[in-house]
This record gives sequence, C-alpha cells and structure tokens, in this order.
Amino acid sequence: MSEQLTFSMSDGLAEITLDDGKVNALSEVMLEALLEAIGKAAAADAALLITGRPGCFSGGYDRKLIQAGGPACDAMRAAGDRLTLAMLDYPAPLVVASSGHAMAKAAFMLLLADYRVGVAGDWRVALNEVAIGMTMPRAAMAIARDRVTPHWLSRCALQAQGLNPEQAQAAGFYDALEAPEQLLENSREQLQRLAALPRKAYRETRMLLNGPLREAVLPWLQS
Repeated sequence: MSEQLTFSMSDGLAEITLDDGKVNALSEVMLEALLEAIGKAAAADAALLITGRPGCFSGGYDRKLIQAGGPACDAMRAAGDRLTLAMLDYPAPLVVASSGHAMAKAAFMLLLADYRVGVAGDWRVALNEVAIGMTMPRAAMAIARDRVTPHWLSRCALQAQGLNPEQAQAAGFYDALEAPEQLLENSREQLQRLAALPRKAYRETRMLLNGPLREAVLPWLQS
C-alpha cells in the first residue's frame, strides 16, 4: 500500500485514511493507491470509511498536473473516473468523514458516498473547477445535478462558491457535522449502523439508487 494512505480492515469494517503530509492531492499515485484499497475492501464486502488528515480531507486533483496537461494529466483524470465508478458500484455501506477542506474531486467524493460527516470550523467545500479556469466535465456536472440541492446548484457548479460546513450541509455535501475530536468516533458509529442493515437488501437497493446516475456519467468517463 502507498505511503500516502493507510488501510485497515477488521470484523467486516474497513478504513482508509488519506495523508500525504500536505493537502492530499489526488495525483495518479494517490488515486491508484485509493483504488487498490477500495478494491480490497470491496472484495471482502466490508463497510468502508474514507477520511483524511486533520484539517484537510483533500484538495482534489493535483493542480500542477491539471495546469501542465498532457499524458500525466490524462492518466490522473482516468484514475479519477475509475474512482467515480468504484464509489458508485461499491457493494457495501460507504461513509466519508471529511476532516477539513474538500475541494473539487474530493467534494465529488462526498457526493458519491452513502453518508457524509464533516467537521465544524473554518473549512471549505467547493466545486472550484470554474474558478481555476476549467469547464465542468460532463460527468461531474451530472453528479452535481443529481446530488447537490437544487437551490445551491448554480452557486456550487457555476459560481464555484466555497461553502462553509453549515452551507455544505444545506447544499447536500454533508449529512452531519461534528466537532473535530468527535469526527472519527461518530463516523465509525454511523458505519457500524449501516453495516448492521441486511447486506443483500442494502447492496441491491444501493444499486437501484445509484444506477441512473451511473448510466448518466458512464458515456463521459475516460476508459
């Protein structure tokens, strides 16, 4: 497993912590490590919690690669597309505990989880593609349209507004907010709650819930 994240699994529960010592940029290396860990958890049918280092869940895609473009950027984006499918197709409960800032692709990770917990404080959640000169990708726009509260959609997707935790909860990025010292404990409690639900019914209902969005994004994802 990559030094950029840690992975543990016990008693049907798995946990991934992103920590590159900086902003947890979703480089190709980070994404491949994340996909490997998700794959291991999925193979074990484990309920999964994804979190980040204190103060920063993730700054999203590696900005330097986006600005440079070329094959390295394409590889990163393709890995990000595979992450979208891995989260939509995950066979068991999937909880994200956002430990601080969640920008761009990281904010979309929140939208793709079953239950999302944020931390109260001076943190921001943003779909900031337009703010950095990117046209919102069609697949990303489909996710935003499906998961962001309609009243907030223009402010998030078009105006690239950075949301504080309370605004992010109102917009649909979070289900709950916790104090930083309670984030992991309460997120783990939510994971255990979901893991206790009948798994076959959960898995099949999750597929029904995510199926239309999966069909909408699939034509726009890189192979």
